[in-house]
Amino acid sequence: MDFLDPNKKRAQNIRLYIGYILVAIAIAMASWLLLLLSYGYDYDRKTGQVIQNGTIYLSSKPESADVYLNGELKDKTSTRQVVRAGQYTVELKRDGYNTWKQTFNLEGGSIEQLVYPVLFPTKLVTKDVQLYATLPTFASQSPDRRWLVIQQPGPISVLDNIDLNDSTKEPVKLTLPAGVMSDAPGNHSLALVEWSTDNKHLLVKHSFSGGEEYVMIDRDIPADSFNLNKTFSLNSSLVALRDKHYDQFYFYDAKTKALQTASIKEKTPVTILNGVISYKLYGANSVLYMTDDGKMPGKNAIKLWDGNQNYLLHYYPASADFILDEADFNGHTYIVVAAKNSSEAYIYKDALRKIKSSSTTLPSPNMVLKVDKISYISFSTNARFVMAQSGAHFAIFDTENNRRHYYDLTGTVAPDMQATWMDGHRIAIVNNGKTIVFDFDGSNKQVLSSSSAGFKPYFTSDYLDLYNIAPSVQVSGRTALIKTELKVSK
Repeated sequence: MDFLDPNKKRAQNIRLYIGYILVAIAIAMASWLLLLLSYGYDYDRKTGQVIQNGTIYLSSKPESADVYLNGELKDKTSTRQVVRAGQYTVELKRDGYNTWKQTFNLEGGSIEQLVYPVLFPTKLVTKDVQLYATLPTFASQSPDRRWLVIQQPGPISVLDNIDLNDSTKEPVKLTLPAGVMSDAPGNHSLALVEWSTDNKHLLVKHSFSGGEEYVMIDRDIPADSFNLNKTFSLNSSLVALRDKHYDQFYFYDAKTKALQTASIKEKTPVTILNGVISYKLYGANSVLYMTDDGKMPGKNAIKLWDGNQNYLLHYYPASADFILDEADFNGHTYIVVAAKNSSEAYIYKDALRKIKSSSTTLPSPNMVLKVDKISYISFSTNARFVMAQSGAHFAIFDTENNRRHYYDLTGTVAPDMQATWMDGHRIAIVNNGKTIVFDFDGSNKQVLSSSSAGFKPYFTSDYLDLYNIAPSVQVSGRTALIKTELKVSK
């Protein structure tokens, strides 16, 4: 009976403890190896060296593009490539399309997600969709990119409603009820204020000799359109939608510097802020605004109003005309403040959260973008990127990767020519009669179809078609709504 023998029992315990120790060592080594692997470390069997890898995720539109890494064919998109850390040039190629190219430095243990590339056809096919006798005076696309509302010279109350999902359909005439737009002699013009997220209603400013007014156009049921100045007895300088709802509004009076709210149900405007010099609205209640609070001579305060309370963000020189913007990305709120024609745009991350956590210290900018004579500030459609523009000069901040990109477009760009975001990763601009698109970092520039000055490019929701108001491609001397296919037909 071995278990009664003290020597044998001691030997058995020793073997047991040794086994425990060996298991613990094995677990520790496995954990250490897994940790090293998670940081990209690997063993090069050819050189006998310990190396560090990174991972590249690649997708494209259209799919099944050939993936080249440093000139070597690797796979087709979509794919994941685990490669040694270093500098790489990625090329995506597909028959009938221009090559997409990007060079970057892949750090060990890092992940580079190139999941946004779009390949454009080598040969563009463009045709007329709708001919116009003269150049339209107004055009605007709905947020879902399906509807295009166009106003031709003639009665200001008659517009075309075009379904971009089916260009074979004839435009539907939108005839607004009599009295919705004031009848006055002289020239009339429309300017978009903003669309409602219902994609049915668009708020426009109607300017005419002797005045201006705001009109809510219902493109689905034109008879339900209404004049805000008449509905609310307005004398406001500016009108905006509250949280993009067509029946809720902000009214701003530049003379009194008061910001008010009202709705179709509650027609009596209620003042929420006084002393407002400039402002940017976000969501239902958030207002980022500049005011003179009198506490800092020669300076104005940038404040945040969250629907209940005001919070001081920072003081800036009172003489400047400021551009303000705000957006959310990945659970964080970003605020941009820039003096127009200055050289710096200040970006704050989660400013309100920081202000609430410290009542004595004002938040500092997390990032500064530098562009000489800033004209425009905007967030990409997915709010990941912040763009500061001055003519051909661009500065981009990538909030996800905490990177800045600076570049200039080749050629002359007028100072008042504003670039817009094609999507979450690409920028579009109409310059010298052409639509130009390029990636957020300035790479992969593509010259697409013609476009008349003063009109934006209109992409469909799947980005497979591009519409422009431009000289007709079929009838000399005429203007047309043209359609350019951004896919290669089989």
